[in-house]
Amino acid sequence: MIDEGRPVAYTAVTKGTPVVSASGRTIGTLERVLDDKGDILHGIAVATGRGVRFVARDCIDRMTTTQIRCRLSDEEVNELPSARPVHRMRTRQWFVRGAGPRSDREE
Repeated sequence: MIDEGRPVAYTAVTKGTPVVSASGRTIGTLERVLDDKGDILHGIAVATGRGVRFVARDCIDRMTTTQIRCRLSDEEVNELPSARPVHRMRTRQWFVRGAGPRSDREE
């Protein structure tokens, strides 16, 4: 029996954690988490044999201390898009707590 580990928040998963499909097949390993500075998870970048691929947060079933299980079928895994390089990932912070809406400038 495979140890599925204890559930953890996305902020606690570590680089190199195995990422598996719904069938249990290993997709690759966690390269990085894509989020808004620890506030909102957008998805993960997974290092695979075909390069670094993006898995959206809606496709993630659960994260544990030993693996990240996805809702993706093995066929869907083959269609994953490439992940953007870190320096190209930009998010816009629309609100600052207690200060109301922010201006339209990029952070």
